[in-house]
Amino acid sequence: MEENKTLILGGSLEKALSGDYSLDLKALVNEAWDLTQKTKWVMVQAMLLVFSLALLAVLILANLAQFKGLDLMAPNVQLMTEILLTLLTAPLITGLMMMGVNHAVGGQSRPTHLFHFLPKALILSLSALLVSLLVELGLLLFIVPGLFLMIACSFTLPLVVEKGMTPLRAIFVSIRVVCFKWQQFVLLYLLFALLFVLVIATFGIAFIWVGPFYYNMKGVLYRDIFGVAVRLTGQNGVSQGGESIFHA
Repeated sequence: MEENKTLILGGSLEKALSGDYSLDLKALVNEAWDLTQKTKWVMVQAMLLVFSLALLAVLILANLAQFKGLDLMAPNVQLMTEILLTLLTAPLITGLMMMGVNHAVGGQSRPTHLFHFLPKALILSLSALLVSLLVELGLLLFIVPGLFLMIACSFTLPLVVEKGMTPLRAIFVSIRVVCFKWQQFVLLYLLFALLFVLVIATFGIAFIWVGPFYYNMKGVLYRDIFGVAVRLTGQNGVSQGGESIFHA
């Protein structure tokens, strides 16, 4: 007999909002790295697909701007291009993040999972735009607050699709939760900054490991802090195909 069960793996939203969660950075790094060894190529394929689609969007926008006689180097044209690119890629970036979450709860992913959240493109694009504007405001006022907001808002998109939050609520929750342990988050993102310097130093070769590691790490963080609702389907509630997260 087939059974359907839903389990919550990891932390919980209630505990996260009260700061009742722990971050063992060494354990997080080790688990994310182990996941990366198993999921590296599927993540690389998905990231290359995002990059190719973003590049195609930029080329189309540039051609449209030239057709209308606009200066591509003008600040207003660059700002509009950045905003449009944020709106267009938000569902795809969310797909990458949720692939990391899927791996963190024992699921398997395919590059096509990148497009799983296209039906929620409007709310995800709005969320990404609000985060982008908030970060830009922080960078304009003082650079450090802008960088911190970039870190603090990093859970916004997963919260929108996995917890069903509104964009403003997701931003508020993400910032509040990160602020409880901001020192550890800053250390973790400093590690990623160093790793991306390594990517530049190796002419992009290291991105094969750093990119998947980044998204798997975010998936493990999200699971441990907020918890993930996983639907198990099959005999005795066993997940079929290991793709448990992609029912959000």
